[in-house]
Amino acid sequence: MANIGETSRQIFKTLVELNRVEIPILPRIKTTELFRVPIGYITRNLRKYYHDNTFPLTAKNRKIAVLNRELYIELATAYKIIIHDMVIGEDKKPDRKLLVIAMQRAMSCLLRVLYQSVIVYDPFPGNTWRELHKLYAYAESNQLQDLPVKDDQQKLAQSSIKDIFIQALLFAIISPYRLRQREIEQCYGMLPEWAGKVRLGIPDQMSSSPTLFIARLNSNAAPLHIELQNSPIDKHCRQLNTGGLVSLLQDTINESSGDESRDSPIEKEDRLPQQLMEKLIQVLSTAQKRKYVRTNLNFELNLAVGLSDIHTLLMQTPTVTETAETPVLENEDIDWFSPREKLPLINSPTTVVHNIPDLQLDNLDSPILGETIYATGIQGTGDDPSSLPQWVKVSNSGPTEPFSCTTDNESAWGYCVLWPGPNTPKIRVGEVLGIHLSANEGNEFRIGVSRWLRNIPGHSLQVGLEIIGLTSDAVTAKKSGASNKPESAAKCILLPDNQSTGKLPTLLTPALPFNSGDRVILNNGGSESEVILSRLMESTGAFSQFQYKSIKEGSQERSKDSRDRDPDSDFDSIWTTI
Repeated sequence: MANIGETSRQIFKTLVELNRVEIPILPRIKTTELFRVPIGYITRNLRKYYHDNTFPLTAKNRKIAVLNRELYIELATAYKIIIHDMVIGEDKKPDRKLLVIAMQRAMSCLLRVLYQSVIVYDPFPGNTWRELHKLYAYAESNQLQDLPVKDDQQKLAQSSIKDIFIQALLFAIISPYRLRQREIEQCYGMLPEWAGKVRLGIPDQMSSSPTLFIARLNSNAAPLHIELQNSPIDKHCRQLNTGGLVSLLQDTINESSGDESRDSPIEKEDRLPQQLMEKLIQVLSTAQKRKYVRTNLNFELNLAVGLSDIHTLLMQTPTVTETAETPVLENEDIDWFSPREKLPLINSPTTVVHNIPDLQLDNLDSPILGETIYATGIQGTGDDPSSLPQWVKVSNSGPTEPFSCTTDNESAWGYCVLWPGPNTPKIRVGEVLGIHLSANEGNEFRIGVSRWLRNIPGHSLQVGLEIIGLTSDAVTAKKSGASNKPESAAKCILLPDNQSTGKLPTLLTPALPFNSGDRVILNNGGSESEVILSRLMESTGAFSQFQYKSIKEGSQERSKDSRDRDPDSDFDSIWTTI
């Protein structure tokens, strides 16, 4: 097992063969159970190749991610064969205990398939939701859904079919494609505890609570908020009320606010970050509707990625560069909220498993699983610098020049961008993006943030981009009293106020080391000014966005409005006499 590649090859090949031979039910379930521990071992060791990584993945890392998902798909298939043989087979009175175990195991594997897809921003594999719904519907009709099953591979000592089904519903409801990889992993780890805080049952026709979500057991779709239902609610629908979980998260936020500053980006390890909990409360208690009308429009955008690169480009002398034409996908209308069936899914013919017994893991640079892999042009593994987080890398080659990509649709304050695979900068959810619309505008950039990612195998990576600033200025910032050495100043971006929208001026800084309340010296083209970072608007791990006030402005406002007073300043005259 020290040779993870050989272990993966043997386990995968043997599991595939097991699923294609005739074996009695009891030996089959005993044999299938033996695969759970080594598959967990394999996936934990292979996750380093794609976890906490930027996208698009390298060809090798992407194939490893697909392999991890296929391992759980095959394991789920093994349990589904057992269920089929027991329910459809000649045995008219199946062993109730074995049936419940097989169903709980199959649904656990399918939940893991959902996770392995989301963690690399792939769409849910085809028919996964249909299978989850059918298994739960059968368990419910036979009063099997609440029977506890011991499971040493789960966080809790035992769980039921209903518990696993609720976890799958919650995982889809929290909009995981809008989260960073670490946030996805944190939320997935909390699902067993959260499942006990929500209620699943028959829909209440009289209820109109904002915390209600509807799952349709006769569909192949994830649950949707009750306000987004287009079809009548019938006997096949089940209602998930997340009110208890929302209350739990809100209570946790209220308790933490008394322990430490609300705006601190440093969170205790034993709880979720406060901004993540606030985000979860929003998605668990409201319908995720679009704020602005989307228009299907394909045109070219020049983008720069990362706070440091955008800052450097803003400081450069304007130059006019020629960009290669980017091919526009014809007849494609990729919609994040309503993906069309014609887009390739994991189980479509373009991703069918071919010649599985001949799969060799010792040559991971060759195509596997019949899938079209987007190579990024960067060769490396999870251990080399290309796989390190963006803020760990030290580059001596200067900033990445803006690259060309194509929009799929646009709204008043955002775009859906088709991110080409080869030779493009890597990206994460929550990354700063600079939008250079026209060469005639010099080096002026609009500033946006990547809000969600979605990989379309064989096509490209989709990026949801929200505009947070129509204009931007490059500045440097350092805490008051810090060293005067140039390297002590951090590259930041100033977003001026916008009178048309009423947005106040804000400052984009690296995620560390600034906090709200800090006094900061800003250097804008040689002109220095001292400001106070008054409020943390957002912190994604790639940047922090602060509202700020000049020292003079801050003192004037404190004298006018007692609600904004600094409590420490009221006692400045007595500190030395106590």
